Amino acid sequence: MEGLRFDGDVIVVTGAGGGMGRCHALELASRGARVVVNDLGGHPFGGGSDPGLAEAVVEEIRAVGGEAVANVESVADVEGAASLTEQALDTWGRLDAVVANAAILRDKPFDEMTVEDFDDVIDVNLRGVMRVLHPAYKAMKASGGGRIVAVTSTSGFLGARAQTNYGAAKSGLLGLTRSLALEGQASGIKANLLAPGALGTRMHTAMVESATYHADASADLVQSEAAAAFLRPERVSPMVSVLTHPTCPVTGQVLGAWGGMFHRFGVTLNAGWTNPDGPTTAEDILANWDRIVDEESARDAGLDSFGGGRSS
Repeated sequence: MEGLRFDGDVIVVTGAGGGMGRCHALELASRGARVVVNDLGGHPFGGGSDPGLAEAVVEEIRAVGGEAVANVESVADVEGAASLTEQALDTWGRLDAVVANAAILRDKPFDEMTVEDFDDVIDVNLRGVMRVLHPAYKAMKASGGGRIVAVTSTSGFLGARAQTNYGAAKSGLLGLTRSLALEGQASGIKANLLAPGALGTRMHTAMVESATYHADASADLVQSEAAAAFLRPERVSPMVSVLTHPTCPVTGQVLGAWGGMFHRFGVTLNAGWTNPDGPTTAEDILANWDRIVDEESARDAGLDSFGGGRSS
């Protein structure tokens, strides 16, 4: 199979100063992409800044003959987020793909979480993605297409203890990205979600140091050196190459990448139960509960809720 190349393409990667974002930027650059490396360099829990993180990744790329520029603006700022698209266009005259990877954590049990803890995570992890994608989408639409990858989490689909804020933000990306996939079809824009699993990152280190995982079922995984060696962040990056390449085979999908395992999350709809005989009571619903929650009739719902989820 011929190798995937991005020669001439320009790709923005947010949160690319370390961890998975750095690995994605290096992977894409190694395949010929010109990369806008964005990272405020703040703490994984929010706050602070260090422009040296993004600049160091740019130097890594340039040291092996690649092309990259650093962007140290915050995605929590409208102008800062817009500067990524502006920098791509000003530097290279085009924007082909965006990997919206930047995120923060503020893990706490729900009854210990403050409104600020919730709002700060939503502001970066959901609204920050929207702020980055809004100008990028318009630029892609004007140029005839592009690819969008929003980095979500299984926390957003399956739930996670002490992550109501993080899970809510990551779940919100599902509706955002699938709607963009639907709207972008006529303009050649593909939008997908990546649900990765990786340890050995700055965020992982911060979790271990602060014990924010609250000693629940995830504690053994988070603290395990063997798991960190297996779930290396660079093992996620090949899926990013597939989803950002011009030949990307899907749109509106959720793809997972964990330690060499690659899979798909589905949004399904079953046949359910319909009452053709007039008003339905709560008792009717309970009497037909098995049909309402039946999994054997479940099928992929596709895109477009107004079209009955039948759009491919």
